[in-house]
Amino acid sequence: MSRYLRPLNTSLFVRNVADDTRFEDLRLEFGRYGPIVDVYVPLNFYTRRPRGFAYVQFEDVRDAEDALHNLDRKRWL
Repeated sequence: MSRYLRPLNTSLFVRNVADDTRFEDLRLEFGRYGPIVDVYVPLNFYTRRPRGFAYVQFEDVRDAEDALHNLDRKRWL
């Protein structure tokens, strides 16, 4: 294996996540494209409110690419 090959990334960075969005909402929306390993919504240390972004990790890189292709720049509640 070449040292210049990087491992395939199965995580997506999701920005502009509304404050009232729950990780279950993200799991439901992104789960349409494949099995989800983890959904992480970071919280502000002091206010304990979501910071406006999230990470969604898929089992397979093809599912992550499919979700990225279909949900990129999409608005949803």
